[in-house]
Amino acid sequence: MPDAGDLMMRIYAAMAQKERGLISGGPGRRWPLPRPVGRCWAATWATRQPVAATPPHQLLARQQAAGRATHRLALEVERLCGEGVTGQAAMARALNKRGVPVPSGRGA
Repeated sequence: MPDAGDLMMRIYAAMAQKERGLISGGPGRRWPLPRPVGRCWAATWATRQPVAATPPHQLLARQQAAGRATHRLALEVERLCGEGVTGQAAMARALNKRGVPVPSGRGA
């Protein structure tokens, strides 16, 4: 930097020194992570709020609906195998074309 004056060179040096300190300090010294609020599960650093319990009748209804969707998906996969469709990508395209929803209920 031939046109930089003495003051600018000092500023650049200070910025470089600060960056070196941040890099060599490790991830803990760069910025503090948020402290967990509530219950923290599975040794993750993300904060999670406690989940309210699902009533048993709703849980049973969800399980039955998922079971029906899984059974329908299995029947469709068997049909596709019988038609000679092989490969996951080809099977996924055929299932999407037929409008078969995934077991979680998303998609069509």
